[in-house]
Amino acid sequence: MRSLEKNLSFKTAKEQCVRRNISLDAAMMQTLGMMSQDGIYLNVALLLSEQCPSTIKAATFAGVDKSVIQDRREFTGSLVQQMEDLYAYLDLHNQTKATFEGIYRTDIRDYPEQALREAMMNSLVHRDYSFSASTLVSIYYDRIEFVSVGGLPTGISLDDIMLGLSVCRNQKLAAVFYRLQLIEAYGTGMPKL
Repeated sequence: MRSLEKNLSFKTAKEQCVRRNISLDAAMMQTLGMMSQDGIYLNVALLLSEQCPSTIKAATFAGVDKSVIQDRREFTGSLVQQMEDLYAYLDLHNQTKATFEGIYRTDIRDYPEQALREAMMNSLVHRDYSFSASTLVSIYYDRIEFVSVGGLPTGISLDDIMLGLSVCRNQKLAAVFYRLQLIEAYGTGMPKL
């Protein structure tokens, strides 16, 4: 679908593309499904632009429920920027503990970084952007919850997902994230969680 917003900027997306030796020019935007053949931005371009209307809200809670908020952030801008900011926030709150075996120390994080990354990417790539609600990330004493609007696609069960079935709601966004080497796009993510 065509984006209703016409004046878009892509500073963060271009920086990420440069890291992957991709030139985000008009031809590449057409290849990635960000721009139509007649030069009109499409909705995925809006999501990757600094003008992206979708946000991520993250909060850290003192216990196992939402009664005491310790910290709260809202991430805005390009989905690429939101992804980078959220990952930094998660990393900050993913504590490292040391265990010792004899004279040797082993550092262990509260949550495997690969699992946090996978949950974060899933919350961005598989959410329904036709809703204006924010993606919510809640960090509790004993768990981290990722909530993105949209639910499972029609006809797909949680068992299907656990078996590795991958049904992508945002194929163009997934294609861009795949090109940027952010996702595998092969249904390999759930076992990492």
